[in-house]
Amino acid sequence: MHQIKRHGTALLILIGISVLTIFPYFFKDSVFIQDDFLFHRTRLESYFQAVKQLDFFPRIFPNMGLYFGYAADLFYPSILLLPFALFRLLGVSFVSSYYLYQLLISFATAVSAYYFLYSIKRTQKTALLFSCFYTLSTYRLIDQSVRAALGETLAFIFLPLLVLAVYSIFYTEKQRWQLLAISMSLLIASHLITAFYTVVFLVLFILLHWKKCKLAQLKSMIKAGFLTIGLSAWFLFPYLEQTAHLTFNFDKTDLWASGLNFSLADLLTNSLANVSAPFSNLKPNIGLVLLVATLIAGFYYPKLTKTNKHLWLVTLFFLILTTNIFPWAILKNSIFAIIQFPWRLLLFASFFASLLAAVLIEQFSLLTNKTMALAISFCALVTVGFNVNNSWQSTAEKSMTITNKNVNDFYESEIGHGKEYLVKDTDFKTFFAAPTMIIDDVSYPDSANQTINKYQYSQYSVRINGVQEVQLPKFYYKGYEVLDNQRKINNYNKNGLVTVRLSQGSHVLRISYKKTIIQKSATLFSLLLVGFLCFKAVFKKHN
Repeated sequence: MHQIKRHGTALLILIGISVLTIFPYFFKDSVFIQDDFLFHRTRLESYFQAVKQLDFFPRIFPNMGLYFGYAADLFYPSILLLPFALFRLLGVSFVSSYYLYQLLISFATAVSAYYFLYSIKRTQKTALLFSCFYTLSTYRLIDQSVRAALGETLAFIFLPLLVLAVYSIFYTEKQRWQLLAISMSLLIASHLITAFYTVVFLVLFILLHWKKCKLAQLKSMIKAGFLTIGLSAWFLFPYLEQTAHLTFNFDKTDLWASGLNFSLADLLTNSLANVSAPFSNLKPNIGLVLLVATLIAGFYYPKLTKTNKHLWLVTLFFLILTTNIFPWAILKNSIFAIIQFPWRLLLFASFFASLLAAVLIEQFSLLTNKTMALAISFCALVTVGFNVNNSWQSTAEKSMTITNKNVNDFYESEIGHGKEYLVKDTDFKTFFAAPTMIIDDVSYPDSANQTINKYQYSQYSVRINGVQEVQLPKFYYKGYEVLDNQRKINNYNKNGLVTVRLSQGSHVLRISYKKTIIQKSATLFSLLLVGFLCFKAVFKKHN
């Protein structure tokens, strides 16, 4: 009975922490439009439409970009948006579904963080403190409510599980390589950039700890790698298939000036002020709580335990890595430029700074009920202050808002700032200005009146004089099928659009995304693997 009461209290605290992350936003009937929100608005609603058709891996969202169709799901997986889609299927409005989804993400993050440290220390108080510091960390709030960086916000959930798996492999006898594979696969499904840098840091960790890499560790890492590939095959192999055939805008990236100009002074000043500002005046930071904890740990460094000294150095490493103290300009055009702006690594800095704050309180024997209450109350105060200030500033700036009435009215052509998932050099501005067929490089305006757009297909009627090349108002990706008067014809890429050659006469063209053999087989393989792991887990539990 005592155990149930203890865990029940912990659960209530985790729920309370989660609610704080969206307070007072959920009292509003609108969402402020900032940074990535319009892209994710369209992505969320598009996935909802896909799920209505029982298409959980749509690859292409046919309605995105004025019905040109955009491969957001092909390169930015949507499967973790399923809870939002289910809320919408139950009849919940867009705004309410969005805030419920954010609440669910926060709760999952809080539980994941709690599970991580409780599994290591078996101390409920320390685990709750870490969960509080991590879930309410300022950079996470910036991701959630200022940048509307949905993928990166999801990544916060899985990072603690991945670190727990690595810890178990190198420092315990458990060798939880399955957890490493599952958490990495979920990280890939949430945010590919974060997953990429996690792999980079994991490789760096292994190189620094090569003396600990005995046969058991090597076997675990190899098995985790193969299982990750299997679980992520539904995404990885279709991704590789498209990039092998086409060159996309994301193939060549460079670091943004906002990252290259981000100094340690900026980080310290912004964190000390716990700055909240709309995206137009964004000031990235880790927040007052984590900054103070890091500074105190530095001041008492000689008195720290060996483990806590290492933890402080890791925290410092990530903090420096987010600023221009690290020579990012050298990597401006390298593969590492995929990060876009180095202060994105504040996600990792927030994790280790939160962990440092929790174990610091534990080391100095301050882990009492009173201290816990004070720490959580202070974090709650800072969080509410951050959110209220952000809401007030956004209102003062007269930032546009999405409501349930205008949710589909804003920027119907929105496909993200960088248009990353278009074939390179696609002239999307010209195409969006005149969303019609192009016949022998000449726009065919009459086609707009002879077009039918549905989820499953788009249909165009046209009369051709002689043999002519027709570019359809569909962005090209491998996997499209075009029917000409019910007969399948070849299609190819020209200037980023699906293109066909037609003979003289009247034609009724129907185009639909049928998916490739690789997409279908890789998805089936991953689903069967998930099913096998679930069956194995249930069988093991009952034996």
